[in-house]
Amino acid sequence: MADVQESFLHGQLLERRQRLETALDGSGGSESLVQLLDEVDSALERMKAGTYGVCETCHDTIEKDRLITDPLIRYCLDHLTPSQRRALEQDLELASQLQRGLLPRQHSAFAGWEFCYHYQPLTHADNHSSQS
Repeated sequence: MADVQESFLHGQLLERRQRLETALDGSGGSESLVQLLDEVDSALERMKAGTYGVCETCHDTIEKDRLITDPLIRYCLDHLTPSQRRALEQDLELASQLQRGLLPRQHSAFAGWEFCYHYQPLTHADNHSSQS
């Protein structure tokens, strides 16, 4: 993993750890907070050991964008449980709906002007341009 990215994630984990300790002091030891603190500590230990960002099942590199989104991830996409896959699919569908809701209508008119657009996700545009 790139040093800059790992340094950023290390900082994020340390900050998360500090916030969890503060929350634990105020909550009287909530079990879910203790569990989350253990996960953060485990991620920090994996960084020290040099195994951070490596799938615990296949030992391949975990997707970098997923690590940035959730620095506690321990498995690549290929090794998610069925319930984790469903949760990820639901999150992606919700994100898609939100993004579509932010776009203007495809065919609009304003002050005598008519306009339309075609929205194509970047991954599709990349695949198309690389095949040309």
